[in-house]
Amino acid sequence: MSAIELFHEWGSIQSFKVRMCLAELGLPWTSHRVDLSRFENLDAAYLALNPKGLVPALRWNGNVFDESSDINELLDDIASGALLPATLEERARARSWTRYEDEVVHPAVRPPTFNLILKARVIRLDRGDFVELMARHPLPARRDAYLAAANAPFDRAAVLASVRTFRTVLERMETALTSTTWLASDNFSLADVAMAAFVDRLDRLAMEGLLTPFPLAAKWATRIRMRSAFAIAQGPDKTRPDPLVDIGLVAGLLAEALGHNTTTEMEPL
Repeated sequence: MSAIELFHEWGSIQSFKVRMCLAELGLPWTSHRVDLSRFENLDAAYLALNPKGLVPALRWNGNVFDESSDINELLDDIASGALLPATLEERARARSWTRYEDEVVHPAVRPPTFNLILKARVIRLDRGDFVELMARHPLPARRDAYLAAANAPFDRAAVLASVRTFRTVLERMETALTSTTWLASDNFSLADVAMAAFVDRLDRLAMEGLLTPFPLAAKWATRIRMRSAFAIAQGPDKTRPDPLVDIGLVAGLLAEALGHNTTTEMEPL
């Protein structure tokens, strides 16, 4: 079998789910960390590998793959289909969940991750170096959004909107788990791998309390955390929540979001 090389960042939610997939399948792989705090994803060498400048990227058999859900399906094929259900209906449900993580969950984690963790890191960077690094970003829309967010005050409204989306996600999970042991079927699948990354992000953001009203989803999350692959996917730093997260601030945000408070003003860090 050709060597599997993963270019990833330990704190990236999409990288997490690929690492967990590799661990669940027992596939050997070579780790290449792309330090996003140093914008190594914008280095010429990495852009030559992945012109999008995003992580993760996987190199296998002379080819590079840069979409995490596609990567996980490829890995499952390499391992002879261990993580996709047997029936067509269950496979469709599993793929529905992986798309849902890509299209709903992943975008929703960005505002709280940026405002509660990454802003604190950006503030420590030299302003000139930061602007110069961002000028090299290959995706103008993503670059401009990042610059705007870095320069803006704490975006309370965006974080509250994400929290409400998280609740909707958990409602969907709770409904699915009334019918099956795992999200797509009675067997662990790529659907659970994808949503395991969501659980880890809730833990990093000190938002694991969102699971409390959803007993089936909470039990599912407990089972997910107990899997050895989950700890492997977390990498060397398993500190949860992230030390940069203001737990008191998060508690207030959760109370406000779930109380449907309509406060929308921006506030400074």
